[in-house]
Order: sequence, then C-alpha cells, then structure tokens
Amino acid sequence: MRLYKRNDSPQWWATWNQDGKRHRRSTGTDDRKLAEALVSKWVQEDFLEDHFGKKPELPFSEALLRYAKAKKRDNTKNFMAKTRYRIRYLAKRFEGWNVSDFTYRNVQAFVDERLESVSSAMCLADLAIVRAAINMARREELTDFVPNFPRLKPSKPRNRWLTFEEEERLVMAAASHLKPLIRFAVDTGGRRGELLGLDWRNVDLASRRITFTDTKNGEDRSVRLCERAYRTLLALGPKEQGPVFTWGGKAVKDMRSSFAKACERAGIENFRFHDLRHTFASRLVQGGVPLYEVMNLTGHKSLSMVQRYAHLAPEFQEAAIRVLDQRPKSFGHISGTVENSPPSKMAVSH
Repeated sequence: MRLYKRNDSPQWWATWNQDGKRHRRSTGTDDRKLAEALVSKWVQEDFLEDHFGKKPELPFSEALLRYAKAKKRDNTKNFMAKTRYRIRYLAKRFEGWNVSDFTYRNVQAFVDERLESVSSAMCLADLAIVRAAINMARREELTDFVPNFPRLKPSKPRNRWLTFEEEERLVMAAASHLKPLIRFAVDTGGRRGELLGLDWRNVDLASRRITFTDTKNGEDRSVRLCERAYRTLLALGPKEQGPVFTWGGKAVKDMRSSFAKACERAGIENFRFHDLRHTFASRLVQGGVPLYEVMNLTGHKSLSMVQRYAHLAPEFQEAAIRVLDQRPKSFGHISGTVENSPPSKMAVSH
C-alpha cells in the first residue's frame, strides 16, 4: 500500500495490489492518518469480498445520493418540487447509517418516532424512498442486503371537494391573480405545479387544448378545454410564449399563503389547493363519466387512484341492481308478503 499526492489535488491518494489486481483511489482527505485508516479498511473489505463473497458495508448516504441523482435525471421538475426535500430530511436523519442498519427493529423504531409528528402517508413516503434507494443499490450490486420493513396501514385517502356554491365564495374571496387560477384548476384537474408551469407555447386555442409538461409521472398530458376554461385563457390575453398565470407581469411561483387567506375569507375549512383537482374529478364522476375516462383525464397511472370517487356516480348502484332485475317475471318470486306468510316451524317463541 502506498499513499501519495497528485499535483492537482491536496487529498491523499492510495494505490495497492491485491490478488493480482491494482487498485487506485482517492481517500477524499488531506489528513494522512485518516487516509491510512480508510485504505486499511478498503483493503480488508476487498479481501473479504474476493475470498468470501462478502460485499463491503455501504453507507446509506451513498445509496441515497445515487438514488437522488437518478430521480433528478428522470424527472427534474418533480424532484426539485418535492423529492429533494424528503431526501434532505432522510440524509440528515440517517447520517452515519449503513444500509445494513435498516433492520426490521430499527425501521420500526423510526416509524414509531415519525408517527408522533406526521401522518402515516408522510411516513410511508419516507419509507418508500429508503426502500427504493436500497433496492437500487442491490440492482447495482453494491449491497446484498434485503430490507424487511414493517407494514404500515395508509391513512384514508383525502376526498375533499367544492360544491358550486363554495366555489363561487372562494373565487369572490380570492386575489385577482388567483381567480382565473382557481377556475382553471377546477376545469382542467391540473396539479399546482402543472398549472404554474403552464406556458403559452403549450396552449392551442384553435383546437381548445393545453398540454401539461413535466407532470408527476414524467409524461406529457393533453387536456381538452371546456367552454369556461377556454374563456378563462382568452381573458388572460394569449401570448406566443411565457407563463400563463402571472402576477405583476411575472410567473406565479407559489400561492399557498394567498390561497389559504382566500379560503379563510370565504369560510371554507379543511381545504387545500390540490382539492381543486379532487373537485374536477368528483364533478366528472357525478356527471356520469366512467372512472376509466376520469383516470385518463387526471393523468393517474392506475384505476385505484380514482376509485375513491366511485361512490359519487349517480347511476352506479342503480345500473348494477337493474342487472339483477333482468330475469323472467315468473322466475324466483316469493308468493305472498312477509306480513301474510305463516310463521316458520323453526321460529322460536319468546
């Protein structure tokens, strides 16, 4: 083993031969004693892997970093909007952990701790990232560890939506730049990021269509405009390019506080901007649109995501029951009525 410094780096580099293979690697430090300790560890790990097939311990931070880079590459917009914050929290929470530390017992302790401050849905989102990062490391043959996570029951899906009267109150209470955004969200089912990122280049007024790009699932989604959505865009003053929804001539970046204030002024409780998307889907189902078509319009990947709206379909149960009534009139009818029928011999008197 030999330590040396290159002309272009203040850090110590190491080189060593093992089983006929030459290794060369930066220690990432300018502290010689720490560099020597790191190289000794690497030599031992290489020996164990070569002779016993045992892979070296993988720091969870490394697995998480590789996962983060892949997610950012595949869907930059969604990563910047949401995923990076979850990864930042997990990196800090599990600082110093190896992948093999994610035993059932340790993860259960984390779940119990996390549920004291967040919902089960948020906790499940954290676990999903941890699992995905470890599984990715396994596919890349960086670890052989197989996580065994405890089961966690997800919270009941949220299904808050506006009545027509509530919508009017909300729009009347909203700031001027929010009014068209609220209407358009209800009429297109767009997510907040999709709406705020909508550019006039993706608006085709001639065919009355818009295209949401960089969506949550990474695929573009085309939406046909209803009459009110079409007129909302006309009122905004179409341009060749640039953000559709603006405030003071600049793109609206965020409106959490202004939307919350509008809800407060309108007397609408327990309502978030994303619930406008629920309103869009709920009204479609209430109008008799099949769930499969609703799934396509909202851009969901599976029917299970829109199943929450099934009970709103006005003809759903009625149509199902009518199928049972399609039998010969004389087939399977019970003569008489319950009131006129003699008591059964098996009846018990009290």
